[in-house]
Amino acid sequence: MRGAGNPLVRPLAKSRYHFSTGASVVRASRQEQIMKMSRRRLLGCLPAVALLAASPLAQAGATVDVRDFGAVGDGVTDDSAAIRNAAAALRSGKTLWFPKGSYRFAEQYPQSGAAVAINGLSDFAVDFEPGAELLMDNIDPEQGVGTSHAILITGASSRIMLRNITIRWAKQKSRSHGDGIRILGFPGDAGSKPPDWTGSKGTVHGVRIVNCSIESSPQAGVIFIGASDINVSKLVVKNTQGDGLHFHACRKGVIDNYTAINTGDDGLALVSYYTDGFSYDPTSDNFAFSNLGNWSIADFDITNVTVRGGHANGVRLAGANGVSITGLNISGVHTGAGVICDSSAPGVDTGWHYVAARGIELKQVDIENCDTGLQLLARPNTATDSRFTDFDVHVSDAVIRDCDNWSVRMESLTDQRTTGLRLDSATVVAQSDRDGKGGVSLENTHNVSIGNLSIQHTLPVVMFYANNSSSLELGTIHMTVTDSAQPRDASTPGLNIQNSTYTIGAIDVDRPGSPPDWTPIRLAKETATCNIGAAGSPATLGTVAVRPASIQRWITSC
Repeated sequence: MRGAGNPLVRPLAKSRYHFSTGASVVRASRQEQIMKMSRRRLLGCLPAVALLAASPLAQAGATVDVRDFGAVGDGVTDDSAAIRNAAAALRSGKTLWFPKGSYRFAEQYPQSGAAVAINGLSDFAVDFEPGAELLMDNIDPEQGVGTSHAILITGASSRIMLRNITIRWAKQKSRSHGDGIRILGFPGDAGSKPPDWTGSKGTVHGVRIVNCSIESSPQAGVIFIGASDINVSKLVVKNTQGDGLHFHACRKGVIDNYTAINTGDDGLALVSYYTDGFSYDPTSDNFAFSNLGNWSIADFDITNVTVRGGHANGVRLAGANGVSITGLNISGVHTGAGVICDSSAPGVDTGWHYVAARGIELKQVDIENCDTGLQLLARPNTATDSRFTDFDVHVSDAVIRDCDNWSVRMESLTDQRTTGLRLDSATVVAQSDRDGKGGVSLENTHNVSIGNLSIQHTLPVVMFYANNSSSLELGTIHMTVTDSAQPRDASTPGLNIQNSTYTIGAIDVDRPGSPPDWTPIRLAKETATCNIGAAGSPATLGTVAVRPASIQRWITSC
């Protein structure tokens, strides 16, 4: 951000990128020009990605080599000054190059805020040779906190390539200060400049991060704030104290093949915050909006995400406005949900506030061994405001296994009902004997649509529960209790719906070894009328099949 200096540049024998002398970058091959990509994968055919960011085969004319500035790269020598000076020498059309080696950055609280700080520069790359790493060794030993980011890019900047970068913190303390890669721009068309914003109103756009690894950062692995036209592929983040990969107030992103391992917060966070009017918090570098808009994590196409472990949620969507995720594989998240979409209105004690996410598509979802699988959580205040209750989330092809609390949970924390979940198909396999006991739960909801739902549980627990839920549509639900050796409990129904209105196409129940006095289905009234299927009834029920035939009574109603 504050780094500038005299360049020391030498030509490459084999150069890596080719930059034009202007603001564009020349593609290297006709093959790349004719690559078939979807509109989103090409990011709207904008120069931000179609030029530098999408040209791994392109060639360069010159490089800024950290060794030319005195860097040793032996993992012991303090290379801080050499790294800072090399970064300050970077110019448009150049590549900051780290040859093979371990480059130790030990300077605490650097004035620029990072080991590599780049401000207001376009058409550049940072590239590591295989076997090169940036070793961050600048934890404050007295305070036990991080003292800088590894790489910091601030606007206005465009057409940026970060390639083959490996960043590792030598020591890890408590969550504090220091992201692996931090990119701070400005949500350019969000309106007038907000109070407290002193940075550039120019945007950061056209950023590509390819084949990078971040480990043990005191805060996030990679964070984007106020950036657009983003492409992230083959990123691995592990053992961070904060989020793995975080997007805030961004738009137009393509993410593919991302892996988060044991992150201190969310594995993948897509968040925009709420205030009454466009605002900026200088303490946290957070922008906030009053409504969903073009910069509310809008137009993101995400594929092939893997999350292992972590200390919050696998994926979090809050205040997002148009995100498609295909191919989620999440396991071992024991302190939160595999995927959570949540809202928080002013007056709710959550620290941050955000409106309900809309335009969310989740496909090919695989969640295993988490506290909760898929969660939609509305936190409205006492005022009626649909911004905090009305989600738009469409889920298909979900498989959720061995979640302790709930596999699927949707709820509002007040009497204002939350809406907007469409679950086309889901398979749930559970064996939990605690908390919600691993099934599916709806509380204070409206207009939830579930197509084909299969729930298999080892125990005779409530596998599907709905309370205070209106206009519930459930196509087909299959419920199976697999362990016939369990105590012959006859008191707990497998499906329990109360104080709700609903339409159910078909219910299929199988409990080998069931006691004959078990009643698997309990349907309790919301109104005085409870004759299922009769005029004025709150319920419509299609076919019911229950096995074994020895079960005497299938349904308890009213």
